[in-house]
Amino acid sequence: MNAPTKFETGRMTSKGQVLIPKALREAAGLTPNGTFKILVNDQNQVVIAPIGYGPDDAEERVQRMRTGLAALSGAGTSGMPTDEIMHALRGDWQP
Repeated sequence: MNAPTKFETGRMTSKGQVLIPKALREAAGLTPNGTFKILVNDQNQVVIAPIGYGPDDAEERVQRMRTGLAALSGAGTSGMPTDEIMHALRGDWQP
């Protein structure tokens, strides 16, 4: 694990809740309503990281994209030719 660059202290509530100081949330890329993962590393340190940014998350992102694309495959059958669809979306505008 990398050496800490920022250090702050805190206290856990009786319900097990922990406040992560704003400076550390920002440094870690944690955002309001964002998802994150919590793990204990081999040195018994608790690590909190946003989901989707680490190399371990790459395969999960790929799998979610494949699942989403598979769900959409064949869903766009309007019966209209592509030119008519583009005209309906763009009007008379031409690139």
